[in-house]
Amino acid sequence: MLNAEFLTDVLGNDEVSVEDKIKQIISEHDADTRGLCAKRDELLGEQKKLKEQISVFEKGKEESSTRITELEGLLEKANNGDQKVKEYYETKLADSQKKYDAELAKITEKADKYEKLHLTSLRDKAIEEGTKNLNFVNGLKAGFIARVLATNEFSPETDPMTGQLVFLNKEHHTIEEAINAFALTPEGKAYIQNPSSGGGARGSTSPNGGAGTAKTMSREQFNELQKSDPKKAQEFFRNGGRIQ
Repeated sequence: MLNAEFLTDVLGNDEVSVEDKIKQIISEHDADTRGLCAKRDELLGEQKKLKEQISVFEKGKEESSTRITELEGLLEKANNGDQKVKEYYETKLADSQKKYDAELAKITEKADKYEKLHLTSLRDKAIEEGTKNLNFVNGLKAGFIARVLATNEFSPETDPMTGQLVFLNKEHHTIEEAINAFALTPEGKAYIQNPSSGGGARGSTSPNGGAGTAKTMSREQFNELQKSDPKKAQEFFRNGGRIQ
């Protein structure tokens, strides 16, 4: 939420460049706007839904009355004639309903399948768009994406600002915005080669200057360093370090 606390945290973070601070503020503003628009649309949608339900109910009531009248006529004929006539109509009605249910289930399953494929394609495009400018440590891109998806519950929604279908988390941030925000965190920077910090990334120094100034280390060494000293793990990439 774009409030004094958020602005204080962003503006007071010297580890983040001015450009990234601006992106964070704009992102939070857009998220707040989407939230307000979504709430407005939700209320309008509920009102429309209630009106539609009343209309459907009234129509259904009328159709039910007509159907009851028809069935009563058939039953009267059956009762006045042969019982087999009644059974015949009941059987025909049951067969028609069974056929209708089977066809509806088949069409619904097919529609759900194509919708799922479409949404997956849109989500993957949003992920690629959000990560295209990030220079990942070799082999860590998939892990970075997995962490973003694991820490955010994205759902497809219509963006009230653009009218386009996008994936938003509970805070109304898009996938691209969530990726950008995670890339600025200490954990996110561990996946990226030479992540910027404030005025820019620092160059590498002597390989004998310790973990913070080493040029290369194994994945196992980096994992241990991240557990024992997260700050040095961050400095490793800032100083131009690479995972072997």
